[in-house]
Amino acid sequence: MKKHLGILAALLLTCSSLAAQEVPAQGQGRFAVVEFSADFMREEPDYAAELGNQALMGTIVEMIDTQSYWVKIKSPEPYVAWVNAMGLVPMTDRQLEDYLSAPKYICTAPLSHVYEEPSRESAIVSELVMGDIVRIMYKTVSHTRGRYKGMDEGRAVLRRKFCGVVLPSGKTGYVPREDLDVFYKWAKDKKALPDRDLREALVETAGAFLGVPYMWGGTSVKNVDCSGLTRSVFFSNGILLPRNASQQARVGEDLAIFDPDGNVVWDNLLPGDLIFWGRPATDGSPERISHVGMYIGDGRFIHSSQVVRINSLDSGAPDYYDRRPVRARRVVGHVDEDGSGIVSTFQSGWYFAGR
Repeated sequence: MKKHLGILAALLLTCSSLAAQEVPAQGQGRFAVVEFSADFMREEPDYAAELGNQALMGTIVEMIDTQSYWVKIKSPEPYVAWVNAMGLVPMTDRQLEDYLSAPKYICTAPLSHVYEEPSRESAIVSELVMGDIVRIMYKTVSHTRGRYKGMDEGRAVLRRKFCGVVLPSGKTGYVPREDLDVFYKWAKDKKALPDRDLREALVETAGAFLGVPYMWGGTSVKNVDCSGLTRSVFFSNGILLPRNASQQARVGEDLAIFDPDGNVVWDNLLPGDLIFWGRPATDGSPERISHVGMYIGDGRFIHSSQVVRINSLDSGAPDYYDRRPVRARRVVGHVDEDGSGIVSTFQSGWYFAGR
């Protein structure tokens, strides 16, 4: 277990130099798993405080402080903020080791539910959103091998086109099979996608967010801000991006988007590339990134601005976005590359043991 906690601690120290007070152990470790489908992370321990981020179900977080029924956590991006304690499942070292090693499903449908029984008419245990992670429910089966009779736990529960699942808290239920993929296989297959197929998948995933309302701090299909959209789209394709637009503007490969006369051009852009807006650097002030969108081809991009929508870089187009971009960055082709700042879910110690 020390190895696994060491991996997580190294990730935390690498991503952020923030100092924090640890939560008193009392038989629990410093880590917890998110129980809510999309846990709101607020800048202060108060429901009236600004929303800064959302952590999805199944995400491992570090607990760094407590106040009343609020817990200050650090999520993998990393992002530090406060959540309601009810949305977390603290884990001992052994429990965390078991959780990391346990086979899991990932929700691939935009929205779904966990039902008490394998029926959409059954009572709802929890909602699920795209990217939520739950453990696979296994049933105990008897077997006879020669003279030996015993019990094995090795068969996933499948009933009437529903998969049995276990939430981080241990609650159980059933999710429509079509809404889930086996997490390890999903992450491995996503990592192995050729660049061209990955670009197509990113555009397709982004389309599922069209019409989703803008909300500052949103990072789920229910509501997103600009960088929450890009992070969610890439996460849903097995790629971990930083949380904020200014951080995303520093990962991957820089792309030229201006001709010699300073006009915006998109000949160098490919679907899946990120485009950033803000204030260019001057002699007296540094660059300031305030908005991000994802290029989808033909001079068009998708972004969250009041609502998730598609606009054009072409000043002659009816849906022209009348703001001048500052830069563009390429993520595809640089995942798990040294120095790129981009990690696949498959290679992340936050999601798989031993990574």
